[in-house]
Amino acid sequence: MYDYILKGTVIDGIHETPIENGLVAISGNTIAYVGSVEGFAIPEGVPVVEGKTILPGFIDCHIHLSGEEDACDGAAFGDTLLAAAYHCGLLIDSGFTSVRDMSEQGTYLARAQKKGTLRGPRIMPGGKCLSVTAGHGDDGHNMTKEEINEKASTCVLCDGPAECLQAVRQQFRKGAEFIKIFATGGVSSPTDGVDDVQFSFEELQAIVAEAKRHHTYVAAHCTGNEGAYQALLAGVECIEHGVMLTQREIDLMAEKNVPLVSTLFVSELCSHLKGPQWFMEKASKCYKANVNTIAMARKAGIRIAFGTDFSNSKNTAYRKEGQEFEAMVRAGMTPWEAIQAGTINAAHVMRKADKLGSLEVGKLADIVIADGNPLEDISV
Repeated sequence: MYDYILKGTVIDGIHETPIENGLVAISGNTIAYVGSVEGFAIPEGVPVVEGKTILPGFIDCHIHLSGEEDACDGAAFGDTLLAAAYHCGLLIDSGFTSVRDMSEQGTYLARAQKKGTLRGPRIMPGGKCLSVTAGHGDDGHNMTKEEINEKASTCVLCDGPAECLQAVRQQFRKGAEFIKIFATGGVSSPTDGVDDVQFSFEELQAIVAEAKRHHTYVAAHCTGNEGAYQALLAGVECIEHGVMLTQREIDLMAEKNVPLVSTLFVSELCSHLKGPQWFMEKASKCYKANVNTIAMARKAGIRIAFGTDFSNSKNTAYRKEGQEFEAMVRAGMTPWEAIQAGTINAAHVMRKADKLGSLEVGKLADIVIADGNPLEDISV
């Protein structure tokens, strides 16, 4: 009846108080029992792992499976796709059993993972991110717009409602399950300010309406606040980063039940990195503002979900994704809030909370075991 059993401290992702002498029984790929060891008869011959802390598998709602950090300049798409496939194994070894991806590669990887030909986490792909020309996603200033749209795997440039509509449909054609846009400027782009409003309201409406016709939603990169406000008014259903949100945006998010996917470690990291003057000036403003956003979001009861913005670069190695949990706690969240952000809250953002994100009977057996108690020391 059971394929294996885990015994130890159970943190189920739903109840803040753990089950100290707990047990999780697995049948096939499904959780068959969660509760106390007492009164549970362990069948003879079933493998038992004990003495650990048992948690739901971790979920990263903002990752870039572009494979570009392992590929040389000018490498073909196939090279980056193979690198990204290798990276998926690093993620599963790090305890991340599901991710929401922001690249074209994710559409291919998601299909392979579902078929069982790729060893890696479950993937919710978004395809290429949508950007206006000269916006946060336009980093190919030595190429034409057409060349960027043909060659770039992480971004597509679109201007005007008609091009925006076409770009959304292209992502769905390739297998995207949600749409990501750049609603504001960003730190890593040299030609825009962090609070530049990137898309017009008419463009935003066209993008949101098309996503809804596909029974999904739009997530918006938001460093500044004015673009975030416009995106929320247009119907965007998830805010990424939310670095410089004000109370106005927080109140609107609370009213519309819009979650915040915060990437605190990268925000903190950028504030210490050396780079061009324009980068350092932008980055220096972000971390304190991001911590303030978290405080406002917690107070307003907004669902905060775990995201890293990692791409497996030197500073954002997939094997160190757990650093985001620590960054959340440094920013004022409790260990329990950080765990929920990386499990059940993230499952809601992936629209899979009925199957993932908590240790409950009937849910998929995506499980992490840890040495030590993360409620006492999140770094474990």
